[in-house]
Amino acid sequence: MNSMEEKIDYLFDKYLQEKCFAGGVCFIKHKDKNVFVKAYGKRNRVTNEDVNVDTIFDLASVTKIFTSTVILKMVSDEKLTLETTLGECLPRVAGHNVLAPITIKQLLTHSSGLQAWFPFYTYLSDDLFSLLKKLDLVHQEQNEVVYSDLNYILLGEVIKHHYNASLQDVLQQEMVTPLKMKQVTYGSISSLNVAATEFGNQIEMQMCHSRNRDFPDWRNTNEPIVGEVNDGNTYYFFKGQSGHAGIFGTAEDLSKLVDVYSKGGMSENKRFITTNLVQQSMQNVVEDRGLGWHSSEPFPEGFGHTGFTGTAIWIVPEKDLQVILLTNRLHVDQPKNINPFRKELYEEVLNYFS
Repeated sequence: MNSMEEKIDYLFDKYLQEKCFAGGVCFIKHKDKNVFVKAYGKRNRVTNEDVNVDTIFDLASVTKIFTSTVILKMVSDEKLTLETTLGECLPRVAGHNVLAPITIKQLLTHSSGLQAWFPFYTYLSDDLFSLLKKLDLVHQEQNEVVYSDLNYILLGEVIKHHYNASLQDVLQQEMVTPLKMKQVTYGSISSLNVAATEFGNQIEMQMCHSRNRDFPDWRNTNEPIVGEVNDGNTYYFFKGQSGHAGIFGTAEDLSKLVDVYSKGGMSENKRFITTNLVQQSMQNVVEDRGLGWHSSEPFPEGFGHTGFTGTAIWIVPEKDLQVILLTNRLHVDQPKNINPFRKELYEEVLNYFS
């Protein structure tokens, strides 16, 4: 087993057999050349449909890199700075003793002090800012960095306020059109070529139960979620559009996003983000966190970001190497942690390009 393709085929087959996911796509680019693009398994077990290289995936938290990119573009255009506080750029939190002093940099690096997760949809009668003002959302952990959806929910609100537009409209204007993406959009989507995710929100049902939070409107646990965002807060509370989750896209489209960073902030020979910010984004600014990206597991080197549904993007700038690895890990009977699969595959790719 000498070739990279043989090894990747073997790894996909191994983890498909172990039912770590139903299907996936691997897209590898090296020195501006697509060197590997291949699809595996089923995008939908119920309808028995195969994954294609252009299958659309619910990107889950990979959405955060779209959000951070828009924010970095705003910083590049001098609309705000990394030290701008929420109180300065989001009028509805001005004066709030916890939220107002938090900076853009703290949100980008998950060092704001906010807790990791909260089911806002269990308070459907309130809007976000009313809830933020009445709830204690500060974490009690020792680490400065606590990975939190709340950070990127707030960055999404900063974007919406600045542009006076929906996140979908900003996404189209600032990312999809200039980067010539084909399928990137917030859901819901009607395409038949979309990977299914979880059978209802069973994982979040358990998370809410453990927090003694009730919710009456869960999706059917006997049917897979298809074309609707899997994330509960995004689907139930934010109507499909949030800064932390909700974007759908293909491996090729994600490569266009990563290209901005691999090319030092350039796109189509135009400045998209300043080189300095691109460099900062892929440095350990606070612990293992850059400005959007992170350098910890499952990435052996370089920087990346994963998504709860089984998605991941990874870039090794020094090698001019990127890997887009998309799976539907929730579309199985018992979802598993797929970081062992990711790490094995990434190590194999690194060995090949060493």
